[in-house]
Formats: sequence, C-alpha cells, structure tokens
Amino acid sequence: MKPTWTIAQNTFREAVRNRIFAASIFFALAMLGLVLAVSSASLHEEVRLMKDVGLFLISISAVFIAIFTGVTLVYKELERKTIYTVMPKPIYRTQFLAGKYLGLAMTMFVLVVTMGTVLFGMLHLVDGAPGLEMIQAFWLIYLEVLIVMAVALVFSSFSTPFLSGLLTLGTFICGRFVDVMLTLRLGEADERTPVTEAISSLVRLVAHVTPDLSIYNITPHVVYGHPLSQDFILQATLTGLAYIGIGFVISAVLFSRRDFV
Repeated sequence: MKPTWTIAQNTFREAVRNRIFAASIFFALAMLGLVLAVSSASLHEEVRLMKDVGLFLISISAVFIAIFTGVTLVYKELERKTIYTVMPKPIYRTQFLAGKYLGLAMTMFVLVVTMGTVLFGMLHLVDGAPGLEMIQAFWLIYLEVLIVMAVALVFSSFSTPFLSGLLTLGTFICGRFVDVMLTLRLGEADERTPVTEAISSLVRLVAHVTPDLSIYNITPHVVYGHPLSQDFILQATLTGLAYIGIGFVISAVLFSRRDFV
C-alpha cells in the first residue's frame, strides 16, 4: 500500500504543477465567469441558464483534462525512461498503475471541487443556496471523469497517446449516447435493407460494450430543481465503480505483458 500511495502523491504533485493543468482550470473558471455575465442578460432564466451551461462546462472541461492527462500517464514514464528504474524495484505493476490512477483521481477531484465551488457560489449570489440536486450533479460528474480515466488507462497501456486519446474520446461520446444507440433503427420497418440492419446491429453492439455514461448526465433534473432518489445515486455509483474496476483489471493485464526490464 505504501508504494501505491507514494506514486499517487508524486503523480498528484506533478499534475498540479503542470502548466497545462493550471491553464485549463483558469480557462474553465473564466468560462464560468462568462456564464454569469451572459445569464444576467437573460430574462427570468438566469438560474436555469447558469445551471445548464455551468454543469456542461464543468463536465466537458473535466473530461477533456482527464483524457489528456490519462493517456499520458504511462507514456510519460516511458518517454522519460523513469519506468525502467521503478519496475526493477520491489513493487508490483498493479501497485504502479493504481498509484498513477489514484494520483490523477486526486487531481481531478481538486479540479471538479474548484469549478463546482465557483458555480455553487455564483448560484448562491443569484438565487440563494442551491439545492441537493447540485451536489448530486457534481458527484456524478466526478464519477464520470473517473470512468473516463479508467478507459484512458486501458488504451494507454498498449497504444500511443494520440491514438489513446482518440479512442477514449470516441468511447466518451458513444457512452453519452448509449441510450439512443440501443434504440437506433435506420429507416422505417418496410424500408430497411440488409445494410441498414447490419449498421443498426453494429451500433447496438458498440452500445452494449461501451460504458453507459448517459446516466451521469442529470442536467435536466438540476435545471428544474428535481433531486434524484438516493437509490438512483447509489446505483449509478456502484455501476461507476464496476466500470472502473473492469477498466483497471484490463489495464493491469495489458500492462503486465509489457517488458520494461
């Protein structure tokens, strides 16, 4: 456990000191400030607009930062050749991966909390204390980010950062529309051809193997002030943990087959 925590701390420090990470936070906070300015010009829709656009910006910013940093977790160690000095030491490769993932998870927690606190404060100034649904939204955004990180870790275990980033981004986009993909039908029943049926089947197959990220987008509930049940939040949390666990196991298997010594 100690090696894992040491690696996690080092990863966290390195990520926080990264100029790109700092610039990303600054950009996201600036965009939230722009949301406040634009929403003040709307007529009787200030709060709804702030919630809608604010949560969208937090989610998208966090996911893109998670993809960028996640796909380089292992690659940077290879590029700097530091991994060749770590692997011969008495440390399991799963501990190394777990430490890198945990360090990035801590970094993303700081990011989501920072942006969430800013949005929370903006809403408090405009409409008083936000409701429970905002806390639920921040938690689900963070869970979604952790899932995306696990996916990025899988791809980065065997591929280059560029390809890993594209694959992770594609998985995220598909995951957001899993509910749509599962019910996709091309054309009317009497107009379908073998080709359209094959495409529909392929899309549904992709939807079945892609993490369902649509359950983590609860913006419509937040905008209209409708808190979700605790059962839904618990189920979404357990589902997210299962996705993360599966991703980590796959990453560990792929990573164990690489030769570093």
